[in-house]
Amino acid sequence: METKLTIEERLHEDVAVLMLNGQMLLDDGDLAFGRRVSDLTGRGIVKIVVDLGGVTYIDSSGVGMMAAKLKHVRERGGDIRLLHLTSRGQRLLGMLKILLVFETFDDEAAAVRSFSARPSH
Repeated sequence: METKLTIEERLHEDVAVLMLNGQMLLDDGDLAFGRRVSDLTGRGIVKIVVDLGGVTYIDSSGVGMMAAKLKHVRERGGDIRLLHLTSRGQRLLGMLKILLVFETFDDEAAAVRSFSARPSH
């Protein structure tokens, strides 16, 4: 089954940048995202920047999966930082009280560097 969400991965030393494009929906993009983060942690990569600039739609299940994976990564000594969160995404995460637990950035280099300045929670 083809997902409505594509995920590209780049590594900057020990920081993975995931570029998401498309929709992050119940039983589709949320599962693809969850599998990708689990794959990263399985490979020992726990510093993750998620670029949401290409996400056209995210529903509450997508937000829930991001929160669940944040917990999963933090339990392994890492963190997830968000990049290019749209105004709609900010409203949704704010409404669901999730925005407070993620660090957000508009600049990829700053997001990657933030792991050196503040390693994890």
